Amino acid sequence: MADPEKTEWSNLDWESYQKIVAGLHALGEDVEVEHEYDYPVHSGGTKEMDVVVWDTRGRYTFTTLIECKFHGDPIEQEVVDSLVGVLDNSDADKGVVVSKNGFQSGAKERAEGSGIELWTLRQIIPDIDLEDRIQRVNIDMTVNQPRLEVLDMDIRAVEEEQEGQEIEATFTPQNSIIYTLNKEPTGETLLDRLNQRLNSVHEGEHTEDFEDSLLLIQGDFYQLASVDYRVTYSSGTIEYTTDLLDHADLTLKDELGDTHEFVSLTEALRTFVEEVDDR
Repeated sequence: MADPEKTEWSNLDWESYQKIVAGLHALGEDVEVEHEYDYPVHSGGTKEMDVVVWDTRGRYTFTTLIECKFHGDPIEQEVVDSLVGVLDNSDADKGVVVSKNGFQSGAKERAEGSGIELWTLRQIIPDIDLEDRIQRVNIDMTVNQPRLEVLDMDIRAVEEEQEGQEIEATFTPQNSIIYTLNKEPTGETLLDRLNQRLNSVHEGEHTEDFEDSLLLIQGDFYQLASVDYRVTYSSGTIEYTTDLLDHADLTLKDELGDTHEFVSLTEALRTFVEEVDDR
């Protein structure tokens, strides 16, 4: 089989078209899909169907027989007549005809009330299929990022020999653990406490007071009384663009209903290889 990543609508043939249809149905959960399957009929023998789908999501298995038509013209009534005959001559629950170029009016009239669905699967034509739909979404979002700067720390000596010492320290999550006066870790760090304040204080200078708290700095414990800090905000812009045609290149339309979907040729063929062809 051709590489799903390199297959395009322009080089598609009838067999690849069938595989796309099978792959689209295999995308669902609790379904089994077969391609070119000989389905048994009541009159004896079998009838080869392009795609057969067994849906087991409900209490009972629901079977759908699918005929795929990669024709250059709209499908005529005789195709629907033939599938109605197979449906009446088997235990399948529903029949579907999928066409590249739509259906004649007689085919639509015959399908009404007969248990047959008619779907057109073709390449997206943006000027026709996307005329009343959003094709591209551009989002520009301004985000204010808070920044915290420590201005001063009130750290006091615990032992007499610490009096008058100058302390230089760079705090990280690992070395900024807060301890109790009994020198037991509280499970909180100095950085945790200050970072929590970023979401609750306004821009400007603030003081965070600490009670009965110790810090371990360069192997010695010091009492932490308070921290003066400044909160500022810097603005940044996040740009996001999504285009429908980046994710879909085919349109799948119910000719007897209101359903109109956009699907990916590549994803359908990839699913066929993974879920149907490898069975």
